[in-house]
Amino acid sequence: MGPRAYRAVLIGRGNVATRLGQALRGAGHEVIAVGGRTRVAPVPQDADIYIIAVSDRCIPQVAAELASVQGLVVHTAGSVPMDVLPQRRRGVLYPLQTLSRARQIDFARVPLFIESDSDLPLLREVASSVSGSVRVLDSARRRSIHLAAVFCSNFTNAMYSMAYRLLRREGIPFEALLPLIDETAAKVHDLVPHEAQTGPAVRWDTEVMDAQRALLPDEEMRQVYTLLSNYIHNDKLRFKENQGTAL
Repeated sequence: MGPRAYRAVLIGRGNVATRLGQALRGAGHEVIAVGGRTRVAPVPQDADIYIIAVSDRCIPQVAAELASVQGLVVHTAGSVPMDVLPQRRRGVLYPLQTLSRARQIDFARVPLFIESDSDLPLLREVASSVSGSVRVLDSARRRSIHLAAVFCSNFTNAMYSMAYRLLRREGIPFEALLPLIDETAAKVHDLVPHEAQTGPAVRWDTEVMDAQRALLPDEEMRQVYTLLSNYIHNDKLRFKENQGTAL
C-alpha cells in the first residue's frame, strides 16, 4: 500500500506555487489551486492541508482569510516565522531552491525544511512524498539558512549579471564563462569555500586589482569589486589566524 493521498489547497500563482503544485500532483495528491497574492477565493473547508505560497508580506493577510478552515495551514517562506500563522494547526514547508517557471527541475532533489508544533507527522509525510531530502528546522535556524541562500544564489547570480555586462560590451559570449562557473560550483562539493578561493584578491595582487578596477564601467561596479576583494583577502587572513590558534 502506497503513501496516503492528501487533499491540498494551494494558494499562490508564483514560481514556488507552480513547481510545488506540479510535484504534489505528481505524487498523487489532489491539488486545488486558488487565489493570488492578496485575495483568497472561496476555498474548500475539508482539505487536509492549506499551503500559502505567496510573497512574504502577504502571508498574514492570506492566513487571516483561512481562519475558518480545520486543516493544517502552512506557508513556504524561508524568512517568515511560523507564528505569523494564527491557526492552531500550522507549519512551514520551505523549499530551499531557486525556482523558475521557464526551467524544469527535479523536485525530488529539492531540500524541504519543515516545522510544525501541531502536525509534524502529517507535514513530514506530505513533504517526503515529493522530496527525498526533508529536514525539521525551527524558524530561527530557517531564517539563517535562507540568508545563506541569498548569498550563494541571489548574490552569485548578480555577479553573473555583472560579468554578462562586461562581456557583452566586448562582444564576447557569456557561454565562454560556463566551464569556469561549473567548476567553481563543483569545487565546493569537495572543499570548504575559503580553500577553493583563487584569483588576485586572495594573492593580494594590487597591481592586477587596480588595473581591473580601472576597466569597470561605473562606480557601483568598482565599489562591489573593492568590497568583495577586501572580503576575500580578510577571509584568507581569518583562516590563517584560526589555523594558528588551532595549533
